Amino acid sequence: MKLSVILLTWNSANDVKPCLDSVLESTAHIECEVIVLDNNSEDGTLELLKQYKDRILLLRNTGNQGVARGRNRALLKASGEFIWILDIDTVVNKPAVDAMLLHLETVPDTGICGCKLKSLQGEVQDSCRQMPSLRYKFLNISIPLLERCGCFAAFRERLMRWNNKQFYHQQMLGGQFFEVGYLIGACQMFHHSVLSAVGYLDEHIFYGPEDADFCLRIRNAGLKVIYLPHVSIVHHYMRISNKHLFSRMSFLHLKAIIYFLWKNRGSL
Repeated sequence: MKLSVILLTWNSANDVKPCLDSVLESTAHIECEVIVLDNNSEDGTLELLKQYKDRILLLRNTGNQGVARGRNRALLKASGEFIWILDIDTVVNKPAVDAMLLHLETVPDTGICGCKLKSLQGEVQDSCRQMPSLRYKFLNISIPLLERCGCFAAFRERLMRWNNKQFYHQQMLGGQFFEVGYLIGACQMFHHSVLSAVGYLDEHIFYGPEDADFCLRIRNAGLKVIYLPHVSIVHHYMRISNKHLFSRMSFLHLKAIIYFLWKNRGSL
């Protein structure tokens, strides 16, 4: 198997068909398996997934067990030479798939890579970042309050620039790939052997910086985290923790950030 695509769903009925159709079309030219783990959806997601039963491997959890644990269960089933962790709220294309695979095959010191993520309106998202800090995450979670005050857009732009100066600088270089702190879990592709080298996602993190933690372990293993700006996919960019500032998800996200910072206090 050339490629294993890992998708996680939780009440994702609006995103299942666009994502799966694009994945299956974009990988039709290679030997590929699509593994979908559903975290106990209650909105019709499972019924939609069952329509693809002959084209995907569908796994189900009896409850919402979080991002890391859900993806790990799917990763254990993966048999591909390369693995692609992908969010269900994405729409992908063949050039992006081929570019990431080619980079991993031809640049041996790459541990993990990802491409540019854009909104439907063409806005480039801050999908490659410096390692998280408690101050940045607190401000990021507080964005709903700023939206109500009418200063969201200006603050978000300043926050992105402050947190990711390298990202903005490197965007000026055009198509040249570059090394980053970490890639968000919406799009991460890596060689299967990376799992043997650094382990799976940290299941102590229910929802939050499991992507940063994974990339940090890859960097600590002497491999590079690479961003490819010359290809892109669409990402609808659901921000679960920001829908309600004092929700359970926001609490779990903040708890995960504190855990991540404490766990990696010697590496950051």
